[in-house]
Amino acid sequence: MELPSLFSQRLIALYSDGSTQIVRPGGLIQTDVLVVSRAQCSFKRISLPNGSRNAVRAALLQAKREASSDAHISQIEQDPSNRKMAGLWTWTTPQAPLDNTVHPARSIPETLARQPMQTGLRLVQCLEGVEGQVWEEGALVASRWWPDNPRQGQWVTFLRSARIKTDEQGAALPPVVEVPWRANLPLRQSAIDALQTFATPARLLVGFGLIFAAMFMYSGAQYIRYTQTLKELQAQILARKEVVSDVLTQRNKAIENLRAIDKMANIGVPTALLSGLVGVLEKVQGKQMRIVKVSLSDNQLQVNIKGEPDLGGADLVKALESDPALEHVSVNFKPNKVLEISTSLTAGDGQ
Repeated sequence: MELPSLFSQRLIALYSDGSTQIVRPGGLIQTDVLVVSRAQCSFKRISLPNGSRNAVRAALLQAKREASSDAHISQIEQDPSNRKMAGLWTWTTPQAPLDNTVHPARSIPETLARQPMQTGLRLVQCLEGVEGQVWEEGALVASRWWPDNPRQGQWVTFLRSARIKTDEQGAALPPVVEVPWRANLPLRQSAIDALQTFATPARLLVGFGLIFAAMFMYSGAQYIRYTQTLKELQAQILARKEVVSDVLTQRNKAIENLRAIDKMANIGVPTALLSGLVGVLEKVQGKQMRIVKVSLSDNQLQVNIKGEPDLGGADLVKALESDPALEHVSVNFKPNKVLEISTSLTAGDGQ
């Protein structure tokens, strides 16, 4: 089986009436992506001052502020040849599909789920209605949707709004074409989809629990082993007083090993990490909360959680610092409802 077929996403069309339909099956290892029909999406061209990531974040924040409600999603597609220009897509947050077998990791506009064009004009048959498109160097520079095939005058108006000279390009209506779905979405976004789908808080807790149990069992076996070794050495000391110095040396080594295993039995940093995660998940409650990132460096734990927490900034910090596993807590509210929690893990006494 080819690699794209093995890891390709399953595309599920979402229509204006809320119904869904699988338009492309996924591979053996798949994530669900909800394709929002073009009828429900808006598109406009924007400029980015320097084409940097900060410029993209600022544009997304501005789009969120200009949205009619919080129930909107925005996505920016920078031009391949000119990163200072981009297309801004906005659509309403889709409701959860009624089909229990569908678990979309995210939603995207229909246009972005279809094969792009390099340069030219085309009329695309959409899930609902028809979309007129103008492409330049792999970038969509103009788009307009009609519920039915546009009339000649509507097409000419669209070309003029896109600053296309009709005497050069021609004003005749092109035929409506069926554009296939993209063979696969970008690898980076596919990895994010898989992480959001499979790395749920419950699964993370189970995974850390299994790791903790395995380490504890290994430490217990080593503890018994070195304890038995220590008893044997003590018996040898009593039976062979003439080699007391050599036996004492071996006994001291066994004691050192036993202390090392004692520390292993207490687990140390993994215990603190697990306790810290449990403390964060217990305190941060709210609507559609899910972990999107976990990192640990120099005893500094950072957890990014997406959703709407029940507590505000000050109350949330106070609640987190009340947990014995956490200290020096800071909370930052990021765009797209991302809550960034940074904290130091307490060392604990290992008892």
